[in-house]
Amino acid sequence: MAKRSVPLIVVASTSASLAEEVAAPLRRDGSIVYVTHSLHGCLRVATSVAPDLVLLDPEFPPRLEQLLHAHPTSARATVLHLAEPRSARSAPVVLHAA
Repeated sequence: MAKRSVPLIVVASTSASLAEEVAAPLRRDGSIVYVTHSLHGCLRVATSVAPDLVLLDPEFPPRLEQLLHAHPTSARATVLHLAEPRSARSAPVVLHAA
């Protein structure tokens, strides 16, 4: 794999708005960013382009990360998980005894 002058990043999220929100500042910083919206799309892109970094939505199963590490083209990529947006977190639930 040739040494890149800029990082190549795959952002994989089922939420298009979250993926674009993550991708925009990375692009402004000069990275090349591919956005995917499905498990299969992420695998297709990551195993084709040999990314430096893959950012995964927590909605995807752990198996996706295993498959990325198992494929020779994407095996060297650093895989990180996106944090859930604060607005998506539900308020704490308080249970009361009857």
